[in-house]
Amino acid sequence: MPVSCVIPARMGSSRFPGKPLAEINGEEMILHTMRRALLADCFDSIYCATDSERIASLVRSHGYEAVMTGVHLTGSDRVMEAAEKLNLDLVVNLQGDEPLVDLELLRSVSETIQTEPSSWVTASSILDPNDAYNRNVVKVRVEENYACDFLREIPLDKITLWNCHRGIYAYGKEARKEFSRLPPSNPEKEHSIEPLRILGLRPIRVIFSDKESVSVDVPADLLKVEQIIQSNKTLDGVLIDV
Repeated sequence: MPVSCVIPARMGSSRFPGKPLAEINGEEMILHTMRRALLADCFDSIYCATDSERIASLVRSHGYEAVMTGVHLTGSDRVMEAAEKLNLDLVVNLQGDEPLVDLELLRSVSETIQTEPSSWVTASSILDPNDAYNRNVVKVRVEENYACDFLREIPLDKITLWNCHRGIYAYGKEARKEFSRLPPSNPEKEHSIEPLRILGLRPIRVIFSDKESVSVDVPADLLKVEQIIQSNKTLDGVLIDV
């Protein structure tokens, strides 16, 4: 069954306004992320979903496709509008602030949503103990490969029970429509974590990656990404500095 990748991008991030257009080694972050999706070679189509003409124009000028959406509370809501407009079935939602996303993880998420199309699928990696109280890093608790809770702060003595949540989701039409119909739950609004809207209503399968998460949450994270690229390290056998 075809799987599409939709990358939500908005200018109005509260913690980092204009984040998709922040430059990493002279190139806008959204382009780095879209290139990683392309390099994964597991998607039938790739789109940027945005409410910004600036982002859409940039993406299109580099040969990628963009779809305009309205203003939304979450990235999943934005992806769901785009998927409905494009009449997509299975969709992987890759957050635009994952410019070094693990290619094998993308492939695993894509494969899993094909085998579990009625579930949500998301991803996790090892949680750095230094991030236990870092609210920019979402934590997920996993039991038998399925999520049972999400938080932003956890007690340090409980850290072995939690993983670092990654900015990737996948879902089919049925799950997307269900999410769109539901109002934001109180836990979702309190913690600003979108899967809390459907936790307990639909299974959330979690794919684990042993590679470090290098997402860009705040401006200071740009330097870390630039240093990785400039060091000429590789991910998945692919030179990052492409």
